Amino acid sequence: AGMTALSALFALLLGLSPVTATAGGALPADQDMAIGDPKAPVTVIEYASMTCPHCAHFHDTYLPDIKKKYIDTGKVRLVFREFPLDRAAWMASILARCSGEDRFFPYIDILFTQQAVWSRAKDPKAELLKLARMGGVSDKDFNACMSDKTLGDGILQTRKDGQDKHEINSTPSFVIDGKTHAGAMDIEAFSKAVEPLLK
Repeated sequence: AGMTALSALFALLLGLSPVTATAGGALPADQDMAIGDPKAPVTVIEYASMTCPHCAHFHDTYLPDIKKKYIDTGKVRLVFREFPLDRAAWMASILARCSGEDRFFPYIDILFTQQAVWSRAKDPKAELLKLARMGGVSDKDFNACMSDKTLGDGILQTRKDGQDKHEINSTPSFVIDGKTHAGAMDIEAFSKAVEPLLK
């Protein structure tokens, strides 16, 4: 099933206009990436590491229900922030930003569904390059992004800000109404935190 999901996602990616993003077209690390209505009454910030199995579990298992109930209905805006726990996660975050705005979240999905493959590989960078190519990011752009110091440092800065401002020390962690909740939240836990804010 993994591969079918992958082909479907890449079909979606490739249906988008051709990537003209060079490293210059990469999303700046300090640009918040979010799903949901910017005017939603509640903003939830998720800090995630691309190599963290609990983060993948949240995205694959819990997020679809949360999305249906809260994000698609305009109640919650989910801001995704990078909190790489190792070098492979950091490189994966660079790839997602390198792919540009339209592809960012599809890439996050692919990186999580395929996490067991690339994150445990002997050479995670080579596996990430394969995913980059499949999604229309050229070798040249991939390498330019990987050596883009501003982008790489910016992602590490996001992690540092999370630690300093929200006391994030594990992933996934969610900041809801100024309070930090550690651990993958299922729909019940998420509802418990969000419902009072929607009253």
